[in-house]
Amino acid sequence: MDKFLEIVYSNQLADSEKGDEFIKMFAPFMDKLKGLLSESVYEELEESFTDCCVQNNRFYAVEGMKLAIGIMDGSYTPTV
Repeated sequence: MDKFLEIVYSNQLADSEKGDEFIKMFAPFMDKLKGLLSESVYEELEESFTDCCVQNNRFYAVEGMKLAIGIMDGSYTPTV
């Protein structure tokens, strides 16, 4: 099921104009880094940061979809 949800998530990003919204959200932080670091170090960190953001977004999107499915099919049990 997780793989299915990851594919759904990936396809939504590919077809969405909002797939790179996180870049705008972190722009102030990245601009500060760019002013502090050499170009080569900045580029390396930017690539690593982007990879981390994508993994984070995928994880929480899949978890959110699993929660939504659990609510819809009645298998969700609140933990509080």
